[in-house]
Amino acid sequence: MKLSQLLVDAWVALPLEATDLGEALRELLRRVYRQGLLEEGRADRLARDLSFGSAGEVIRVNESVVVVLGSLEVLEGPSVAVGVSPRPFVVTAEGTPDQGRARAVVLILVPGKLTGARQDIVPVLSRALRDPERTQRLLRAKTLEDIRGIRELMETEFQTRLVVEDALVGVQYRVYPTTPMVEVVDLIVRRGVHAVPVVGERYEVLGILTSGDALEFFLRRGGRDADRAGVSTLAARDFMTRTVLCVSEEQSLSEAANMMVNKDVEQLPVVREGELVGFVTRDSILRALHHARTPENTERDESEFRA
Repeated sequence: MKLSQLLVDAWVALPLEATDLGEALRELLRRVYRQGLLEEGRADRLARDLSFGSAGEVIRVNESVVVVLGSLEVLEGPSVAVGVSPRPFVVTAEGTPDQGRARAVVLILVPGKLTGARQDIVPVLSRALRDPERTQRLLRAKTLEDIRGIRELMETEFQTRLVVEDALVGVQYRVYPTTPMVEVVDLIVRRGVHAVPVVGERYEVLGILTSGDALEFFLRRGGRDADRAGVSTLAARDFMTRTVLCVSEEQSLSEAANMMVNKDVEQLPVVREGELVGFVTRDSILRALHHARTPENTERDESEFRA
């Protein structure tokens, strides 16, 4: 994935007329709005929040260029806007004094959390823009063709690192330690789920119940005679696995996949500050990895199966 592929032509502002970063971002985001990707009025609000660092991140690359990172859910992937002003504009951040001035802003918008872009795109782009000659060519740009003509910059390549969030499956069902096992079994059978998390009052993960645990319950308690045998008082806490391997949303997806293979599990709970937010499964990881392939590779691979 190269910068030339992420740059949206309609989002390039030359010249960019702005006295501060907020105005610069407002101009860029209004171009996003004109493409129908922002609701009316949101461009101005988002520009304000981004400029103060309360809705994203402001990263100074050098004395003349700042990179701003923000989230826009409607996008299908990372997208880049660029603006170059003929005069320096003020760059500030919330709760801090004047951080100085800049003449160019690179706005990176991503559809989800900023983690992947922060780790994979920003450092590479920052290194590319630290070259004085590239920066000067960017500042001298008068047209879109001038921007795209900075070959060393446009050819900057990013190796996207997928994280657990990219394959997250939301929580559909959860039970509590006191939930009767007969209800857990009914949930697993009727809904066709392989595992159910057991959570506490604050949705913290206390354990997990799998279809294997449900089968053990039936076998140990006489199968169909379980209810008649007086086992309705047995609850999830009596059968759940208490030691649960969890992952975070920002963890590497390949690391989570390796954990699943090494531990021979079908899914892993995903937690945020101790609270369960979903699962990653073998299927969801496979889909994420498949979708991450380039269109060229996808077309080539699919052609191998055509008659």
